[in-house]
Amino acid sequence: MLTRRRLEMALGALWLLDGALQLQPGMFTSTFFSNTLGMANMGLPGPVSRLDFAMADAVLWHPVVWNALFAGMQLALGVALLRGGLPTRWARPASVAWALAVWVVGEGLGGMFMGGSSVLNGAPGPAILYAFVTLLVWPRADTGATGRAGGVLGRWALAPWTALWMAVALLEVAGPNHLPFVPGAEIRNGGVGEPAPLAALNHAVGRLVGFHGAQFAVALGLAATAVAVLPLWRPVRRPALAAGMVLISFLGVVGGDLGGILTGSGTDPGVAPLAVLLGLALWPARDPVGGQLADVTPAHGRARRERAHPGAADRRPRHPVPVAAR
Repeated sequence: MLTRRRLEMALGALWLLDGALQLQPGMFTSTFFSNTLGMANMGLPGPVSRLDFAMADAVLWHPVVWNALFAGMQLALGVALLRGGLPTRWARPASVAWALAVWVVGEGLGGMFMGGSSVLNGAPGPAILYAFVTLLVWPRADTGATGRAGGVLGRWALAPWTALWMAVALLEVAGPNHLPFVPGAEIRNGGVGEPAPLAALNHAVGRLVGFHGAQFAVALGLAATAVAVLPLWRPVRRPALAAGMVLISFLGVVGGDLGGILTGSGTDPGVAPLAVLLGLALWPARDPVGGQLADVTPAHGRARRERAHPGAADRRPRHPVPVAAR
């Protein structure tokens, strides 16, 4: 069983990976920050654009120092989340704050305001998912260290999942993503610089999509909408979450190319690993009474069970007597 603590440790491992990728030689150059922050600024609303410009101006003067700080922050978050105890308690709010800062400045709100953005080119951005997963594995007083996830979001635990997939669906409505040649070309171009097997897979799928960009966009948009909405209905929550994790994993490899980390220029593994971790954090446990799916928030699940089966807890043997002692 994936407990809250194990999910939190997986989140820490991803922060460690990001920190390690940030230490690649190419990340310590002004060219890297100029390209990254310049791309992130495209289409941003005025106040956010000015913030991005100000950050870029500061970073470009001392790229080595700033990049070392960025990498150190992510490595520290990873170590703290893996260690547990007091370091982890401090790391949780820091993880949310840092993820939001990266999403706004480094990813330009995940490219949501940039024309032609889609899940194939990294939208809605992995950084916001770090914040969502942190909130889902952040324990409340009634969950304990090993309880199931649900976190401080409580009854709103499914909101991040729904928001993620509705964003994917809405981006597919954008005009550029419906052009006949765009999705296929994006998938084929994603293989540039990748290892031969991954590049071959991208080229094969890109050729298969071909000039059917509109059909691809409609199909992906409808699938994303279904994956966003169906988990709200408890009887199909598990298969809907599973379908979403399979779909995002496929898109994370084909088109997403694992965030480009195999090319030496990627700073994170992309949206897919975080979305899978999000789905696992929301995966419902079986209700011990009646075999029904429990809610993602244990306290709410216990309250419902007590209403549906009054006195069930009292009927359970707490300290069974061994046969030999009778």
